[in-house]
Amino acid sequence: MSVSFVVICSILIIAILLSGCSNNQITGNTIVAPESVVFSAEKECCNYKLLDNSVTLENVTVAKALGSSMRPTIQTGDTMLIKPYSKDTPLREGMIVSYKTGGQDQIHRIDGLYVDFFMAKGDNSETAEKVLYSAINGVVVGVLFNK
Repeated sequence: MSVSFVVICSILIIAILLSGCSNNQITGNTIVAPESVVFSAEKECCNYKLLDNSVTLENVTVAKALGSSMRPTIQTGDTMLIKPYSKDTPLREGMIVSYKTGGQDQIHRIDGLYVDFFMAKGDNSETAEKVLYSAINGVVVGVLFNK
């Protein structure tokens, strides 16, 4: 098994686990990735294509991590794959979201969901902040680790 194949499979597994779009459970069985997958029947939310040992992601932006608030999960220099957020995107505690607060983009984990807002907290932080759902602009569906 080549190193590039192992890296690609690792990226796909991380994307699936972080996306919140798949209802699959880890069964311990070997999974062979098909050429193209859509994880939601209602809408295309986590599309990727595997062709010639390369992964092509659709509707995903790329952002470099800065700061230490999400350590140890995400380190400075890691590359995050972020899909756009819409009101019908299902959210759950534990998901990592991108949102704007005080004029700055933040990427933190959802710590609690409420009717009009959610609580967001970095993995390396003791305190959570109250954020309106309208501030969310994306959901992290994968991380390419720098080291």
